[in-house]
Amino acid sequence: MTSQKREFSPISGLWNLLRTQWLEVGLASLLINSGQILLPLFSMLVYDKIVSNGVFETLWALVIGMLIFIALDVGMRVTRNWTVERVAADMARKTDEGLWHKLLADRDMPAGGVATFLAHYRDLTNTLNFVSSTYLLAIADLPFYLLYMLVIGFIAWPIMILVGVLTLVYAGIGYLVQRQTLRLNRDAEQTSTQRMAYIGEVLQGMEVVRTVPGVTGLLQGWRTQSEKVSDLEAARRLSASHSNTLSAGMMTFTTVAVLTLGAYLIEARMLSVGGLIACSLLAARAMMLVTSLYLVLGKWEDFARSAKRMDELLESGKAAHGISHDIEQSAPHASFNVSKPEAKGDITLRRLTKRYPDRPAALDNVSLTIAAGEKIGLLGRPGAGKSTLLKLIAGLSIADEGEILIDGYELHAISPEDRARWLAYKPQEPVLFAGTLEANLLLAGSKPRSERMELALWASGLEEELKQGRLTLTMAIADRGSNLSGGQRQKVALARAFAQPSTILLLDEPSLGLDPEGEQLLAQRLPQVVGNGNLIMISHSAAMMTAVQRIIALDGGKVVADGPKEKLLRPA
Repeated sequence: MTSQKREFSPISGLWNLLRTQWLEVGLASLLINSGQILLPLFSMLVYDKIVSNGVFETLWALVIGMLIFIALDVGMRVTRNWTVERVAADMARKTDEGLWHKLLADRDMPAGGVATFLAHYRDLTNTLNFVSSTYLLAIADLPFYLLYMLVIGFIAWPIMILVGVLTLVYAGIGYLVQRQTLRLNRDAEQTSTQRMAYIGEVLQGMEVVRTVPGVTGLLQGWRTQSEKVSDLEAARRLSASHSNTLSAGMMTFTTVAVLTLGAYLIEARMLSVGGLIACSLLAARAMMLVTSLYLVLGKWEDFARSAKRMDELLESGKAAHGISHDIEQSAPHASFNVSKPEAKGDITLRRLTKRYPDRPAALDNVSLTIAAGEKIGLLGRPGAGKSTLLKLIAGLSIADEGEILIDGYELHAISPEDRARWLAYKPQEPVLFAGTLEANLLLAGSKPRSERMELALWASGLEEELKQGRLTLTMAIADRGSNLSGGQRQKVALARAFAQPSTILLLDEPSLGLDPEGEQLLAQRLPQVVGNGNLIMISHSAAMMTAVQRIIALDGGKVVADGPKEKLLRPA
Protein backbone atom coordinates (compact mmCIF):
# COMPACT_ATOMS: atom_id res chain seq x y z
CA MET A 1 0.00 0.00 0.00
CA THR A 2 1.42 3.34 -1.04
CA SER A 3 1.86 5.99 1.65
CA GLN A 4 2.02 9.68 1.13
CA LYS A 5 4.04 12.15 3.09
CA ARG A 6 1.82 13.98 5.57
CA GLU A 7 2.28 17.67 6.14
CA PHE A 8 2.09 19.46 9.48
CA SER A 9 0.04 22.57 8.76
CA PRO A 10 -2.37 23.63 11.53
CA ILE A 11 -3.47 26.83 9.77
CA SER A 12 -4.46 25.21 6.47
CA GLY A 13 -6.03 22.40 8.48
CA LEU A 14 -8.19 24.96 10.29
CA TRP A 15 -9.47 26.46 7.05
CA ASN A 16 -10.21 23.01 5.64
CA LEU A 17 -12.30 22.16 8.70
CA LEU A 18 -14.12 25.50 8.71
CA ARG A 19 -15.02 25.17 5.03
CA THR A 20 -17.14 22.14 5.89
CA GLN A 21 -19.12 24.06 8.53
CA TRP A 22 -19.17 27.67 7.32
CA LEU A 23 -22.73 27.52 5.96
CA GLU A 24 -24.17 26.17 9.21
CA VAL A 25 -22.23 28.62 11.39
CA GLY A 26 -22.85 31.55 9.03
CA LEU A 27 -26.61 30.98 8.87
CA ALA A 28 -26.85 30.67 12.66
CA SER A 29 -24.77 33.86 13.07
CA LEU A 30 -27.04 35.73 10.66
CA LEU A 31 -30.17 34.74 12.55
CA ILE A 32 -28.64 35.41 15.98
CA ASN A 33 -27.27 38.84 15.12
CA SER A 34 -30.37 39.86 13.20
CA GLY A 35 -32.36 38.91 16.27
CA GLN A 36 -30.20 41.17 18.42
CA ILE A 37 -31.96 44.11 16.78
CA LEU A 38 -35.28 43.00 18.26
CA LEU A 39 -34.46 43.92 21.88
CA PRO A 40 -33.59 47.57 21.07
CA LEU A 41 -36.71 47.81 18.89
CA PHE A 42 -38.79 46.23 21.67
CA SER A 43 -37.42 48.80 24.13
CA MET A 44 -38.19 51.64 21.73
CA LEU A 45 -41.78 50.46 21.21
CA VAL A 46 -42.38 50.03 24.95
CA TYR A 47 -41.16 53.55 25.80
CA ASP A 48 -42.64 55.34 22.81
CA LYS A 49 -45.91 53.48 22.22
CA ILE A 50 -46.91 51.17 25.04
CA VAL A 51 -46.19 53.32 28.11
CA SER A 52 -47.59 56.56 26.69
CA ASN A 53 -50.74 54.97 25.22
CA GLY A 54 -51.41 52.14 27.72
CA VAL A 55 -51.92 49.49 25.00
CA PHE A 56 -51.04 46.50 27.13
CA GLU A 57 -52.57 44.02 24.68
CA THR A 58 -49.89 45.07 22.25
CA LEU A 59 -47.29 44.79 25.02
CA TRP A 60 -48.16 41.16 25.69
CA ALA A 61 -48.11 40.37 21.99
CA LEU A 62 -44.61 41.83 21.83
CA VAL A 63 -43.59 39.92 24.98
CA ILE A 64 -44.77 36.62 23.47
CA GLY A 65 -42.83 37.41 20.32
CA MET A 66 -39.70 38.17 22.36
CA LEU A 67 -40.09 34.92 24.32
CA ILE A 68 -40.28 32.98 21.07
CA PHE A 69 -37.18 34.81 19.85
CA ILE A 70 -35.31 34.09 23.11
CA ALA A 71 -36.07 30.37 22.81
CA LEU A 72 -34.91 30.30 19.19
CA ASP A 73 -31.85 32.38 20.05
CA VAL A 74 -30.80 29.99 22.82
CA GLY A 75 -31.28 27.00 20.53
CA MET A 76 -29.26 28.56 17.71
CA ARG A 77 -26.47 29.61 20.06
CA VAL A 78 -26.21 26.12 21.54
CA THR A 79 -26.14 24.59 18.05
CA ARG A 80 -23.56 27.08 16.85
CA ASN A 81 -21.35 26.55 19.90
CA TRP A 82 -21.58 22.77 19.51
CA THR A 83 -20.62 23.00 15.85
CA VAL A 84 -17.58 25.17 16.51
CA GLU A 85 -16.42 23.09 19.48
CA ARG A 86 -16.67 20.01 17.28
CA VAL A 87 -14.40 21.76 14.80
CA ALA A 88 -12.04 22.66 17.67
CA ALA A 89 -11.88 19.04 18.83
CA ASP A 90 -11.22 17.83 15.26
CA MET A 91 -8.57 20.52 14.88
CA ALA A 92 -6.75 19.41 18.04
CA ARG A 93 -6.82 15.77 16.95
CA LYS A 94 -5.65 16.53 13.42
CA THR A 95 -2.87 18.80 14.70
CA ASP A 96 -1.56 16.10 17.02
CA GLU A 97 -1.86 13.47 14.31
CA GLY A 98 -0.11 15.68 11.75
CA LEU A 99 2.66 16.43 14.22
CA TRP A 100 3.07 12.72 14.97
CA HIS A 101 3.35 11.78 11.30
CA LYS A 102 5.71 14.69 10.66
CA LEU A 103 8.03 13.50 13.43
CA LEU A 104 7.99 9.94 12.10
CA ALA A 105 8.48 11.00 8.48
CA ASP A 106 11.41 13.34 9.15
CA ARG A 107 14.79 11.67 9.12
CA ASP A 108 16.39 13.77 11.84
CA MET A 109 15.20 14.99 15.22
CA PRO A 110 14.30 18.67 15.69
CA ALA A 111 17.17 20.88 16.78
CA GLY A 112 17.30 22.02 20.39
CA GLY A 113 16.50 18.74 22.09
CA VAL A 114 13.41 17.29 23.71
CA ALA A 115 12.86 20.17 26.16
CA THR A 116 12.74 22.76 23.36
CA PHE A 117 10.31 20.63 21.37
CA LEU A 118 8.05 20.17 24.40
CA ALA A 119 8.07 23.92 25.06
CA HIS A 120 6.99 24.60 21.47
CA TYR A 121 4.35 21.89 21.72
CA ARG A 122 3.03 23.41 24.96
CA ASP A 123 2.76 26.84 23.31
CA LEU A 124 0.98 25.36 20.30
CA THR A 125 -1.58 23.43 22.35
CA ASN A 126 -2.20 26.47 24.57
CA THR A 127 -2.92 28.68 21.56
CA LEU A 128 -5.25 26.11 20.01
CA ASN A 129 -7.98 27.61 22.20
CA PHE A 130 -8.23 30.17 19.38
CA VAL A 131 -10.14 27.41 17.60
CA SER A 132 -13.04 27.54 20.05
CA SER A 133 -16.49 29.07 20.30
CA THR A 134 -15.10 31.97 22.35
CA TYR A 135 -12.96 33.33 19.52
CA LEU A 136 -14.20 31.84 16.25
CA LEU A 137 -17.76 32.99 16.93
CA ALA A 138 -16.47 36.48 17.64
CA ILE A 139 -15.06 36.44 14.10
CA ALA A 140 -18.39 35.22 12.74
CA ASP A 141 -20.18 38.11 14.47
CA LEU A 142 -17.83 40.88 13.30
CA PRO A 143 -19.50 41.55 9.89
CA PHE A 144 -22.76 42.35 11.67
CA TYR A 145 -21.21 45.53 13.04
CA LEU A 146 -22.39 47.12 9.79
CA LEU A 147 -25.93 45.88 10.41
CA TYR A 148 -26.05 47.52 13.83
CA MET A 149 -24.66 50.75 12.40
CA LEU A 150 -27.31 50.78 9.66
CA VAL A 151 -30.12 50.36 12.19
CA ILE A 152 -28.63 53.15 14.36
CA GLY A 153 -28.45 55.35 11.25
CA PHE A 154 -32.09 54.59 10.45
CA ILE A 155 -33.13 55.71 13.95
CA ALA A 156 -30.71 58.66 14.36
CA TRP A 157 -27.99 59.24 11.80
CA PRO A 158 -25.97 61.69 14.02
CA ILE A 159 -25.51 58.92 16.59
CA MET A 160 -24.34 56.58 13.82
CA ILE A 161 -21.65 59.10 12.85
CA LEU A 162 -20.63 59.50 16.50
CA VAL A 163 -20.28 55.73 16.99
CA GLY A 164 -18.34 55.45 13.72
CA VAL A 165 -15.86 58.13 14.83
CA LEU A 166 -15.44 56.50 18.24
CA THR A 167 -14.83 53.18 16.48
CA LEU A 168 -11.98 54.69 14.45
CA VAL A 169 -10.46 56.31 17.53
CA TYR A 170 -10.63 53.10 19.51
CA ALA A 171 -9.27 51.09 16.59
CA GLY A 172 -6.20 53.33 16.40
CA ILE A 173 -5.50 53.24 20.13
CA GLY A 174 -6.21 49.52 20.31
CA TYR A 175 -3.82 48.85 17.44
CA LEU A 176 -0.95 50.52 19.29
CA VAL A 177 -1.69 48.67 22.53
CA GLN A 178 -2.07 45.37 20.69
CA ARG A 179 1.27 45.76 18.92
CA GLN A 180 3.02 46.10 22.26
CA THR A 181 1.14 43.10 23.67
CA LEU A 182 2.03 40.91 20.69
CA ARG A 183 5.69 41.89 20.94
CA LEU A 184 5.75 41.02 24.63
CA ASN A 185 3.96 37.72 23.95
CA ARG A 186 6.57 36.80 21.35
CA ASP A 187 9.50 37.69 23.59
CA ALA A 188 7.99 35.91 26.61
CA GLU A 189 7.40 32.70 24.64
CA GLN A 190 10.93 32.65 23.27
CA THR A 191 12.46 33.25 26.69
CA SER A 192 10.20 30.65 28.31
CA THR A 193 11.29 28.12 25.69
CA GLN A 194 14.94 28.88 26.43
CA ARG A 195 14.30 28.40 30.15
CA MET A 196 12.62 25.04 29.58
CA ALA A 197 15.46 23.91 27.32
CA TYR A 198 17.95 24.96 30.01
CA ILE A 199 16.25 23.01 32.80
CA GLY A 200 15.82 20.07 30.43
CA GLU A 201 19.57 19.91 29.87
CA VAL A 202 20.20 20.13 33.61
CA LEU A 203 17.75 17.31 34.35
CA GLN A 204 19.27 15.08 31.68
CA GLY A 205 22.71 15.66 33.15
CA MET A 206 21.67 15.56 36.81
CA GLU A 207 24.20 12.85 37.67
CA VAL A 208 27.00 15.16 36.55
CA VAL A 209 25.43 18.28 38.09
CA ARG A 210 25.33 16.63 41.52
CA THR A 211 28.98 15.59 41.41
CA VAL A 212 30.79 18.71 40.11
CA PRO A 213 31.93 21.73 42.16
CA GLY A 214 30.94 24.33 39.54
CA VAL A 215 27.20 23.89 39.97
CA THR A 216 26.82 27.52 41.12
CA GLY A 217 27.43 28.59 37.52
CA LEU A 218 24.43 26.54 36.43
CA LEU A 219 22.37 28.05 39.24
CA GLN A 220 23.29 31.54 38.11
CA GLY A 221 22.23 30.66 34.57
CA TRP A 222 18.90 29.40 35.90
CA ARG A 223 18.38 32.60 37.89
CA THR A 224 19.10 34.69 34.81
CA GLN A 225 16.59 32.73 32.74
CA SER A 226 13.99 32.90 35.51
CA GLU A 227 14.39 36.67 35.94
CA LYS A 228 13.95 37.26 32.21
CA VAL A 229 10.80 35.15 32.07
CA SER A 230 9.33 36.72 35.22
CA ASP A 231 9.91 40.27 33.97
CA LEU A 232 8.47 39.54 30.52
CA GLU A 233 5.44 37.71 31.93
CA ALA A 234 4.71 40.64 34.26
CA ALA A 235 5.03 43.10 31.37
CA ARG A 236 2.78 40.92 29.21
CA ARG A 237 0.08 40.72 31.88
CA LEU A 238 0.29 44.47 32.44
CA SER A 239 -0.11 45.13 28.72
CA ALA A 240 -3.11 42.78 28.58
CA SER A 241 -4.68 44.59 31.53
CA HIS A 242 -4.17 47.90 29.70
CA SER A 243 -6.10 46.47 26.77
CA ASN A 244 -8.95 45.35 29.04
CA THR A 245 -9.00 48.71 30.80
CA LEU A 246 -9.11 50.51 27.46
CA SER A 247 -12.02 48.34 26.31
CA ALA A 248 -14.00 49.02 29.47
CA GLY A 249 -13.26 52.74 29.28
CA MET A 250 -14.30 52.96 25.63
CA MET A 251 -17.56 51.11 26.32
CA THR A 252 -18.41 53.50 29.14
CA PHE A 253 -17.38 56.58 27.15
CA THR A 254 -19.46 55.42 24.17
CA THR A 255 -22.56 55.06 26.35
CA VAL A 256 -22.02 58.51 27.89
CA ALA A 257 -21.42 60.10 24.47
CA VAL A 258 -24.50 58.47 22.90
CA LEU A 259 -26.76 59.52 25.79
CA THR A 260 -25.39 63.06 25.74
CA LEU A 261 -25.88 63.49 22.00
CA GLY A 262 -29.26 61.77 22.27
CA ALA A 263 -30.43 64.29 24.85
CA TYR A 264 -29.76 67.13 22.40
CA LEU A 265 -31.49 65.21 19.60
CA ILE A 266 -34.55 64.69 21.80
CA GLU A 267 -34.58 68.40 22.59
CA ALA A 268 -34.44 69.09 18.85
CA ARG A 269 -37.29 66.61 18.30
CA MET A 270 -35.04 64.44 16.09
CA LEU A 271 -35.22 61.44 18.42
CA SER A 272 -37.59 59.88 20.94
CA VAL A 273 -36.67 58.51 24.38
CA GLY A 274 -37.32 54.99 23.15
CA GLY A 275 -35.15 55.65 20.11
CA LEU A 276 -32.32 56.86 22.37
CA ILE A 277 -32.52 53.69 24.44
CA ALA A 278 -32.49 51.59 21.26
CA CYS A 279 -29.46 53.48 19.92
CA SER A 280 -27.67 53.08 23.24
CA LEU A 281 -28.21 49.30 23.22
CA LEU A 282 -27.17 48.97 19.57
CA ALA A 283 -24.09 51.16 20.08
CA ALA A 284 -23.03 49.03 23.04
CA ARG A 285 -23.46 45.90 20.93
CA ALA A 286 -21.45 47.40 18.06
CA MET A 287 -18.62 48.49 20.36
CA MET A 288 -18.53 45.02 21.94
CA LEU A 289 -17.76 43.64 18.49
CA VAL A 290 -14.99 46.21 18.05
CA THR A 291 -13.44 45.40 21.42
CA SER A 292 -13.55 41.68 20.59
CA LEU A 293 -11.69 42.36 17.34
CA TYR A 294 -8.33 42.94 19.04
CA LEU A 295 -8.82 40.02 21.39
CA VAL A 296 -9.43 37.76 18.40
CA LEU A 297 -6.52 39.23 16.43
CA GLY A 298 -4.22 38.72 19.40
CA LYS A 299 -5.24 35.09 19.80
CA TRP A 300 -4.90 34.53 16.07
CA GLU A 301 -1.42 36.03 16.13
CA ASP A 302 -0.45 33.75 19.03
CA PHE A 303 -1.83 30.70 17.22
CA ALA A 304 -0.16 31.54 13.90
CA ARG A 305 3.15 32.33 15.61
CA SER A 306 3.14 29.08 17.61
CA ALA A 307 2.32 27.05 14.51
CA LYS A 308 5.10 28.79 12.59
CA ARG A 309 7.62 28.29 15.40
CA MET A 310 6.78 24.59 15.59
CA ASP A 311 7.15 24.24 11.83
CA GLU A 312 10.48 26.10 11.93
CA LEU A 313 11.66 23.85 14.76
CA LEU A 314 10.80 20.74 12.77
CA GLU A 315 12.59 22.13 9.73
CA SER A 316 15.58 23.16 11.85
CA GLY A 317 16.33 19.49 12.43
CA LYS A 318 17.24 19.20 8.77
CA ALA A 319 19.48 22.27 8.87
CA ALA A 320 21.18 21.11 12.06
CA HIS A 321 21.91 17.77 10.45
CA GLY A 322 23.08 19.20 7.16
CA ILE A 323 19.93 18.66 5.09
CA SER A 324 19.17 21.48 2.70
CA HIS A 325 15.70 22.26 1.41
CA ASP A 326 16.77 21.34 -2.13
CA ILE A 327 18.06 17.96 -0.97
CA GLU A 328 14.82 17.18 0.82
CA GLN A 329 12.63 18.25 -2.07
CA SER A 330 14.64 16.30 -4.63
CA ALA A 331 14.83 13.16 -2.52
CA PRO A 332 12.51 10.39 -3.67
CA HIS A 333 11.09 10.12 -0.14
CA ALA A 334 9.05 13.27 -0.86
CA SER A 335 6.42 10.81 -2.08
CA PHE A 336 6.52 7.19 -0.94
CA ASN A 337 5.60 5.70 -4.32
CA VAL A 338 6.95 2.16 -3.98
CA SER A 339 4.99 -0.60 -2.29
CA LYS A 340 7.48 -3.15 -0.97
CA PRO A 341 6.17 -5.26 1.92
CA GLU A 342 8.99 -7.79 1.44
CA ALA A 343 12.71 -7.50 0.70
CA LYS A 344 15.31 -9.95 -0.54
CA GLY A 345 18.15 -7.96 1.02
CA ASP A 346 20.37 -6.77 -1.84
CA ILE A 347 21.76 -3.38 -0.74
CA THR A 348 23.59 -0.95 -3.01
CA LEU A 349 25.21 2.26 -1.78
CA ARG A 350 26.25 4.70 -4.51
CA ARG A 351 28.56 7.63 -3.77
CA LEU A 352 27.06 8.40 -0.35
CA THR A 353 28.16 11.69 1.19
CA LYS A 354 26.87 13.04 4.48
CA ARG A 355 27.96 16.34 6.02
CA TYR A 356 27.13 18.11 9.27
CA PRO A 357 27.58 21.87 9.80
CA ASP A 358 31.07 22.94 10.91
CA ARG A 359 32.43 19.39 10.79
CA PRO A 360 34.33 17.25 8.29
CA ALA A 361 32.20 14.97 6.15
CA ALA A 362 30.86 12.05 8.20
CA LEU A 363 30.78 9.99 4.99
CA ASP A 364 32.67 10.88 1.85
CA ASN A 365 31.72 9.24 -1.47
CA VAL A 366 31.05 5.78 -0.03
CA SER A 367 30.00 3.07 -2.49
CA LEU A 368 29.27 -0.52 -1.43
CA THR A 369 27.40 -3.55 -2.65
CA ILE A 370 25.93 -5.92 -0.06
CA ALA A 371 24.42 -9.16 -1.28
CA ALA A 372 21.32 -10.71 0.26
CA GLY A 373 22.20 -12.81 3.28
CA GLU A 374 25.64 -11.25 3.93
CA LYS A 375 26.84 -10.81 7.51
CA ILE A 376 28.96 -7.67 7.77
CA GLY A 377 30.92 -6.06 10.57
CA LEU A 378 31.69 -2.33 10.47
CA LEU A 379 34.96 -1.34 12.10
CA GLY A 380 36.66 2.00 12.65
CA ARG A 381 37.75 4.48 15.25
CA PRO A 382 35.17 6.81 16.90
CA GLY A 383 33.92 9.38 14.39
CA ALA A 384 34.84 7.23 11.39
CA GLY A 385 31.23 7.32 10.10
CA LYS A 386 30.00 3.87 11.15
CA SER A 387 26.86 4.96 13.01
CA THR A 388 26.08 7.53 10.32
CA LEU A 389 26.24 4.81 7.67
CA LEU A 390 23.96 2.55 9.69
CA LYS A 391 21.40 5.36 10.17
CA LEU A 392 21.42 6.08 6.45
CA ILE A 393 20.73 2.43 5.64
CA ALA A 394 17.98 2.41 8.28
CA GLY A 395 16.36 5.40 6.56
CA LEU A 396 16.74 7.57 9.67
CA SER A 397 18.83 10.21 7.93
CA ILE A 398 19.21 11.59 4.42
CA ALA A 399 22.49 11.66 2.51
CA ASP A 400 23.55 14.97 0.99
CA GLU A 401 24.67 13.10 -2.11
CA GLY A 402 24.25 9.59 -3.45
CA GLU A 403 21.56 6.98 -3.10
CA ILE A 404 20.70 3.75 -1.31
CA LEU A 405 18.98 0.95 -3.22
CA ILE A 406 17.19 -2.02 -1.67
CA ASP A 407 16.63 -4.76 -4.25
CA GLY A 408 17.02 -2.05 -6.89
CA TYR A 409 14.48 0.35 -5.31
CA GLU A 410 15.47 3.70 -3.83
CA LEU A 411 15.24 3.37 -0.04
CA HIS A 412 13.42 6.65 0.59
CA ALA A 413 10.79 5.88 -2.05
CA ILE A 414 9.62 2.99 0.14
CA SER A 415 7.18 3.89 2.91
CA PRO A 416 8.37 3.62 6.53
CA GLU A 417 5.51 1.18 7.18
CA ASP A 418 6.80 -1.20 4.50
CA ARG A 419 10.43 -0.81 5.61
CA ALA A 420 9.49 -1.77 9.16
CA ARG A 421 8.29 -5.14 7.84
CA TRP A 422 11.77 -6.23 6.80
CA LEU A 423 14.31 -3.86 8.40
CA ALA A 424 15.13 -3.79 12.13
CA TYR A 425 17.52 -1.32 13.76
CA LYS A 426 19.01 -1.25 17.25
CA PRO A 427 20.77 2.07 18.03
CA GLN A 428 23.89 2.35 20.15
CA GLU A 429 21.99 3.75 23.13
CA PRO A 430 19.04 1.50 24.07
CA VAL A 431 15.74 3.36 23.81
CA LEU A 432 12.97 2.24 26.18
CA PHE A 433 9.59 3.77 26.87
CA ALA A 434 7.61 4.20 30.07
CA GLY A 435 5.17 1.31 30.44
CA THR A 436 5.52 -2.41 31.02
CA LEU A 437 8.44 -4.49 29.83
CA GLU A 438 6.08 -6.49 27.64
CA ALA A 439 4.69 -3.31 26.04
CA ASN A 440 8.24 -2.33 25.05
CA LEU A 441 8.77 -5.74 23.45
CA LEU A 442 5.45 -5.73 21.61
CA LEU A 443 6.51 -2.63 19.68
CA ALA A 444 8.33 -5.12 17.45
CA GLY A 445 5.00 -6.34 16.10
CA SER A 446 5.35 -9.96 17.24
CA LYS A 447 2.72 -11.65 19.39
CA PRO A 448 3.56 -12.11 23.10
CA ARG A 449 4.18 -15.87 23.09
CA SER A 450 5.00 -16.38 19.43
CA GLU A 451 7.94 -18.45 18.27
CA ARG A 452 9.70 -15.29 17.10
CA MET A 453 9.29 -13.61 20.50
CA GLU A 454 10.57 -16.69 22.33
CA LEU A 455 13.62 -16.74 20.04
CA ALA A 456 14.22 -13.03 20.70
CA LEU A 457 14.06 -13.47 24.48
CA TRP A 458 16.47 -16.41 24.33
CA ALA A 459 18.99 -14.83 21.94
CA SER A 460 19.15 -11.50 23.77
CA GLY A 461 19.70 -13.11 27.17
CA LEU A 462 16.50 -11.56 28.49
CA GLU A 463 15.06 -15.03 29.05
CA GLU A 464 17.56 -15.66 31.87
CA GLU A 465 16.63 -12.34 33.50
CA LEU A 466 12.96 -13.37 33.46
CA LYS A 467 13.56 -16.90 34.71
CA GLN A 468 15.68 -15.70 37.62
CA GLY A 469 13.03 -13.15 38.60
CA ARG A 470 15.22 -10.07 38.18
CA LEU A 471 12.75 -8.84 35.58
CA THR A 472 9.12 -9.62 34.77
CA LEU A 473 7.05 -8.92 31.67
CA THR A 474 4.52 -6.98 33.74
CA MET A 475 7.04 -4.82 35.59
CA ALA A 476 6.83 -1.07 35.06
CA ILE A 477 9.63 0.47 33.03
CA ALA A 478 10.52 4.02 34.04
CA ASP A 479 11.15 6.79 31.54
CA ARG A 480 14.00 5.73 29.22
CA GLY A 481 14.43 2.57 31.32
CA SER A 482 16.09 4.43 34.18
CA ASN A 483 15.11 1.71 36.68
CA LEU A 484 17.10 -0.94 34.76
CA SER A 485 20.83 -1.50 34.62
CA GLY A 486 22.75 -0.71 31.44
CA GLY A 487 23.01 -4.39 30.54
CA GLN A 488 19.31 -4.99 31.16
CA ARG A 489 18.36 -2.05 28.95
CA GLN A 490 20.60 -3.45 26.23
CA LYS A 491 18.95 -6.88 26.47
CA VAL A 492 15.46 -5.41 26.23
CA ALA A 493 16.46 -3.34 23.18
CA LEU A 494 18.06 -6.39 21.56
CA ALA A 495 15.02 -8.56 22.25
CA ARG A 496 12.77 -5.96 20.65
CA ALA A 497 14.97 -5.77 17.54
CA PHE A 498 15.21 -9.57 17.32
CA ALA A 499 11.44 -9.96 17.73
CA GLN A 500 10.84 -7.74 14.72
CA PRO A 501 10.51 -9.96 11.63
CA SER A 502 13.28 -8.73 9.36
CA THR A 503 15.54 -9.71 6.51
CA ILE A 504 17.91 -6.79 7.24
CA LEU A 505 19.14 -6.44 10.83
CA LEU A 506 21.21 -3.38 11.79
CA LEU A 507 22.97 -3.44 15.17
CA ASP A 508 25.04 -0.61 16.64
CA GLU A 509 27.26 -1.89 19.48
CA PRO A 510 24.87 -4.69 20.51
CA SER A 511 27.09 -5.98 23.34
CA LEU A 512 27.62 -2.58 24.99
CA GLY A 513 26.91 -2.98 28.72
CA LEU A 514 26.92 -6.78 28.65
CA ASP A 515 29.33 -8.82 30.75
CA PRO A 516 31.77 -11.20 28.96
CA GLU A 517 29.46 -14.18 29.48
CA GLY A 518 26.45 -12.32 28.07
CA GLU A 519 28.55 -11.13 25.14
CA GLN A 520 29.67 -14.69 24.32
CA LEU A 521 26.11 -15.99 24.48
CA LEU A 522 24.88 -13.17 22.24
CA ALA A 523 27.58 -13.88 19.65
CA GLN A 524 26.72 -17.58 19.65
CA ARG A 525 22.95 -17.09 19.38
CA LEU A 526 22.91 -14.18 16.92
CA PRO A 527 23.25 -16.36 13.78
CA GLN A 528 20.04 -18.19 14.68
CA VAL A 529 18.20 -14.87 14.84
CA VAL A 530 19.58 -13.61 11.53
CA GLY A 531 19.17 -16.88 9.65
CA ASN A 532 19.43 -16.25 5.91
CA GLY A 533 18.93 -12.51 6.30
CA ASN A 534 21.39 -9.62 6.25
CA LEU A 535 23.35 -8.55 9.32
CA ILE A 536 25.22 -5.25 9.44
CA MET A 537 26.79 -4.72 12.84
CA ILE A 538 29.06 -2.18 14.50
CA SER A 539 31.13 -3.66 17.29
CA HIS A 540 34.60 -3.41 18.80
CA SER A 541 34.24 -6.85 20.35
CA ALA A 542 36.25 -9.73 18.95
CA ALA A 543 33.60 -12.13 20.23
CA MET A 544 30.84 -10.38 18.27
CA MET A 545 32.92 -10.46 15.10
CA THR A 546 32.57 -14.26 15.06
CA ALA A 547 28.99 -13.71 13.81
CA VAL A 548 30.08 -11.90 10.62
CA GLN A 549 31.74 -13.01 7.40
CA ARG A 550 32.82 -9.72 5.84
CA ILE A 551 34.57 -6.72 7.36
CA ILE A 552 34.23 -3.12 6.16
CA ALA A 553 36.60 -0.65 7.81
CA LEU A 554 35.92 3.10 7.77
CA ASP A 555 38.22 6.01 8.55
CA GLY A 556 37.48 9.69 8.04
CA GLY A 557 34.20 8.84 6.33
CA LYS A 558 35.87 6.67 3.68
CA VAL A 559 36.06 2.92 3.17
CA VAL A 560 39.69 1.95 3.82
CA ALA A 561 39.30 -1.83 3.84
CA ASP A 562 36.69 -4.29 2.62
CA GLY A 563 37.03 -8.04 2.48
CA PRO A 564 36.54 -11.43 4.13
CA LYS A 565 36.88 -11.50 7.90
CA GLU A 566 39.52 -14.23 7.79
CA LYS A 567 41.74 -12.04 5.64
CA LEU A 568 41.31 -8.67 7.36
CA LEU A 569 41.32 -9.90 10.97
CA ARG A 570 44.14 -12.40 10.47
CA PRO A 571 46.66 -12.19 13.35
CA ALA A 572 49.85 -10.35 12.41
